[in-house]
Amino acid sequence: MLRDQLADLRKGLFISMPVGTVLSALVLAVQMLSGGRLAAVLWFAAVTIINGARILLALAQSDVPDSGPDGGLKPVAARLPFYGLLALASGIAWSFLAALSHGYTTPQAPLYLVVLAGLSAGSVTYGASYAPASINFMTLPLLITAGCVLAKGNIENYVLGFTVLLFLCGMIRSSLLGEARFKETSRLKYEARAFAAQMERNSRRDSLTNLLNRYGLEQAISCLGRSDGPFVAMLIDLDGFKSVNDTYGHNIGDDLLVRVARRIENHAPPGATIARIGGDEFVLLFPASRSPHSTEELASSIIAAIADPDPALNSVRVGASIGIYASEKPQLTEMLLRADFALYAAKHSGRNEYCLFDAELDQGLERKHCIERDLRAAIESGTLCSWFQPIVRLDTHAVVGFEALLRWQHPVHGAIPPPEIVTAARETGLLSLLTETVFLNCCSMIEELARDGRQDVRVAMNLSPRELEAGNVDDMILDGLRANNVPAAMLEIEITEEAPVDRDRVDEKLERLADAGISIVLDDFGTGFSTLVSLKDSRIRKIKIDKDFVRDLPKSVEDQALVKAVIDLGRTLGIEVMAEGVETDADRLILRSLDCMIAQGFLFSAALPMHDALAFEPRHFDGSAKASFDPGPSRRTGSAA
Repeated sequence: MLRDQLADLRKGLFISMPVGTVLSALVLAVQMLSGGRLAAVLWFAAVTIINGARILLALAQSDVPDSGPDGGLKPVAARLPFYGLLALASGIAWSFLAALSHGYTTPQAPLYLVVLAGLSAGSVTYGASYAPASINFMTLPLLITAGCVLAKGNIENYVLGFTVLLFLCGMIRSSLLGEARFKETSRLKYEARAFAAQMERNSRRDSLTNLLNRYGLEQAISCLGRSDGPFVAMLIDLDGFKSVNDTYGHNIGDDLLVRVARRIENHAPPGATIARIGGDEFVLLFPASRSPHSTEELASSIIAAIADPDPALNSVRVGASIGIYASEKPQLTEMLLRADFALYAAKHSGRNEYCLFDAELDQGLERKHCIERDLRAAIESGTLCSWFQPIVRLDTHAVVGFEALLRWQHPVHGAIPPPEIVTAARETGLLSLLTETVFLNCCSMIEELARDGRQDVRVAMNLSPRELEAGNVDDMILDGLRANNVPAAMLEIEITEEAPVDRDRVDEKLERLADAGISIVLDDFGTGFSTLVSLKDSRIRKIKIDKDFVRDLPKSVEDQALVKAVIDLGRTLGIEVMAEGVETDADRLILRSLDCMIAQGFLFSAALPMHDALAFEPRHFDGSAKASFDPGPSRRTGSAA
């Protein structure tokens, strides 16, 4: 505020002083023409010297610093009074107008009164930021003027003298109000600047942990010197954090995030940049040369610190996985992308693991990008298509259904597994297009089966609860069945036991599909956490025993007991039971002995193109039959869509 006052005074002087000099020269000229030349010259010289001193003072103030806790404010506070003193000196000089005009009795007196009034108003206008400067200048000249006029007597002079005093009071009040307004404006300006600066700082900080957020991390990286490389980026993701929120609530979860942030700070190398960029994701960025420990040692120590049991969490253990990427140049997008890919690999290795992004992962990332880049074109061109794996009855060897499975022979990377296709579709926003493509393929298969009079054969497509929850898949399926005139009873929807976020929304959509006559199948039965609860759902018409229970079934008495229990439970509840992953004749015989009537697997056939699947005839097995197992790319490795 003081600096603003000083700057405004300086700016005003460079306007008012030239005007004052011109007016004083006018007074000098009038006096030279009317006599009293020496006194006028001396008066003009005094006024000019004082004006020059005021200009020199303004020029000398240009070196006042703009910032600094004390170095800027103290010089300003000390220099402002000089403006008031020089204004007082100028006012004293202009008071001698009364002497030049013999008490404002000469014919030139009205002109001098006009000049003095204009100078007083100008001092208020151009010195509004600092009231003492204008008040010191005009008070003495106007008081002397009022006194001279009142001393002459008669009513006209009394009125004029009173008017001059009112003018002085008005000018003083205007000066004080002007300074108050100037200070208020200056205060608001600096408060606005401070608020904007605070908002800028807050925009870079995570409000919970006080670490940098993603925007702050971007700003910090842009300031790093590229000569300090290589730089190491660690992407730290908590394991088991969701259980903390679910078990103890979000307040305890927030407290845990703060403690984790402090633990990362305690182990970070000097000069490291730390940020929280997601719910439970942290970034540690530092020049490798500044770390006293190797990258692997640092990652291990951070994992150990985070995994250290927290006394506030008795029933939940939180760990951390870390993806690491080193780069010569600190480029945030590239570093986080590769660190995230390494983090994904670390999580696949288990809890409390770290992984460095290496050449092998680089190839995997390039493969991922290539698949994502080519996915849409593959869907639209039909290169990515659905093949159909037969489902057979074990007692009659008849084909009772087909499961649609994704197949994509990529020109560079060969056969792409269905789970990888689904993941790429989800990350590129193409999952709904992929699902619709699979559904239309199923409709084509159903149309061919119906044309051949095989209305008792069903065609199954895979859906995840999260897919049902997020989109309008139910509308797409029901509208598509009506548009293609496809019997709903020939379509099956296989639902995996992945827990949805909004169970009510998924249940509502399943209800619509089941009411339309579509059979709902519980896929991968036995691998989820809600299998028995799911069996209470009256919409479930079939369950598929997961291949993990069928594999090596002849060698495991425990698996045989579990499979038998599921079959008996399904029979009791009126739910059809089938087994998937049947690869040997021994598996078939055991399942048959356990009263499982329907099966699917490579023993019967791998997935086939639609026309081959339609023509497929299962062979009859006897007790000595050998399994025909194809380990090639058509092997079912996961859900289709």
